Amino acid sequence: MHTAGDPVEQPRTDRTAVAEFVYDPAPSDYRTAVRRFTFGTWPGRRGMMVGPVVGLGLAVAISQLKGFSPTESAFVIGAVTLSLFFILPRHLARLARQQYEDMEAYGTCRTEVTEDGMTTAGGPVAEGAPLSSTIDWQAFPWYVETDDLFVLTTSRTRIYFALPKRGAQDPADVDRVRAVLDRHLRRL
Repeated sequence: MHTAGDPVEQPRTDRTAVAEFVYDPAPSDYRTAVRRFTFGTWPGRRGMMVGPVVGLGLAVAISQLKGFSPTESAFVIGAVTLSLFFILPRHLARLARQQYEDMEAYGTCRTEVTEDGMTTAGGPVAEGAPLSSTIDWQAFPWYVETDDLFVLTTSRTRIYFALPKRGAQDPADVDRVRAVLDRHLRRL
């Protein structure tokens, strides 16, 4: 019970910041994030294989339905396979570029990591308020850690959030963020 003259104890909320990162997003952050997730995790590799498997399946089906000779079928399958080697890297580069461009508008980012999620603010003040976004942990089921980044990713939409470790205000913040991510997300 609170009586007059006693100090009022503030209730601790889960929104209390665990760590704060201040950084400028870089294109290399998002290239690394996309590459690491796509080639270094089972969901990334699985997602990367869907297009080629469907493409090759269609090539085989069309070859059979059209009655192509084995030589013509091999040519069609080879052409599809070769085109996928050109399409996939361009697709991944475009994905990284789009993710970076979304964050570039923020300029210098200030990301606050809490037990509830992350809030990123920054950018030019537009109509009295800076750009800001809050993401709950439910949006990202997985994360990947590299030497320079924490990479959070969605399960279905291939949206990445790259949190550069260079933005940590205190070296211990990296360990605190890792602990929060381990509590709320699955490390891949």
